Amino acid sequence: MHQGDRGKTLNGPVVRAAAAVTALVLLSACTNAAPPPPPPPPGPLAELSGIEATGGIGVTALLPTVAPTLFDADRGAVATAPGYPGGDVRLDVVRVGKHVVLMVRPPFPREGEPSEILEYTGPSSPPRSLGRAWSAGPDAGGEGVWLIRQDAPDDCRLQHVSFTAGELGRGQSASCRTQVRAETAHGLLITINAGAAESTDALIEPATGRTVRQAPRILGAAGDWLLLDGLTDLTLVDLRDNSSKKLSRPSIGAAPTVVPSREGAIWAVDFANAAYRGTNTQTRDIWLLRPDGPSWDHAPGMPFVTEHLSRGGGFDWSDAGDLVLADRVLAAWHPGEPQWRLSRAALPAGNWSGFAVLR
Repeated sequence: MHQGDRGKTLNGPVVRAAAAVTALVLLSACTNAAPPPPPPPPGPLAELSGIEATGGIGVTALLPTVAPTLFDADRGAVATAPGYPGGDVRLDVVRVGKHVVLMVRPPFPREGEPSEILEYTGPSSPPRSLGRAWSAGPDAGGEGVWLIRQDAPDDCRLQHVSFTAGELGRGQSASCRTQVRAETAHGLLITINAGAAESTDALIEPATGRTVRQAPRILGAAGDWLLLDGLTDLTLVDLRDNSSKKLSRPSIGAAPTVVPSREGAIWAVDFANAAYRGTNTQTRDIWLLRPDGPSWDHAPGMPFVTEHLSRGGGFDWSDAGDLVLADRVLAAWHPGEPQWRLSRAALPAGNWSGFAVLR
């Protein structure tokens, strides 16, 4: 064997052994490597932006403070209505056309204790009691409410109450765990077994109880349309012919809050997030859905950082077609405008949530 051949024969195992050691070291390094660094924190989001309207925004709202506050967006609190329960209670506000109903309940509801239902009658007069009920929702004409009355511990009924004519019949039997949401020309939207994991939503004929449409989650109903929630998309149902269209979600997040405009042609859809990108930052992300398109439009300045998802926040529509948002102040935006119009007056502090635009 030549000397050169011996060197090649001896060096082959050495090279392979060195490569094996290198691979072992690399494998060990990969196995014991620290986990990858967390993703960078989300970019800073601003608070709600807009312009302070020199002539004011012309919005008056009822805030469900204790007692309810009539609030002028440009001047501040105007009056506190008399005759409402005080102390440790919570008020939930429901706008019914141009009327407002308040549900009075303890901050931590107990079994067997329905809410007191009060009709707001003005800033200087006491409310009108509509009795007690587990839930209340507006009727299609904006002139009354549908209530879940309780007659005995396990005996409830669905009843229609007019603001002018009072109780319209005794109603029909219903589960005490039914939540009334809103009536349209096509039926009454309810949640069955509200608050339970097995809850489901349905559009029913209130006079007969017949189910028009049922789905695990119906986000909203107005005019001829239903909006259904899905795992990755949304479904828009046309009740005129029962056809449906899949809609891509314009924003990722939990089930959005839906508030149709007063005539039902435009729906404000809020993809709020209480833990934006895994942080403790709360955000709102409001889009407008036009069912007739269907089409999506992004409201200006979205998403934005807020501290008012569950305290002193909410949104509603004015009679003039403005979307009104509560966040430190009241802000108004008419679809098509470039930015929000901000009011001058700061909203009152407290644990109230939601509001109803009177004009």
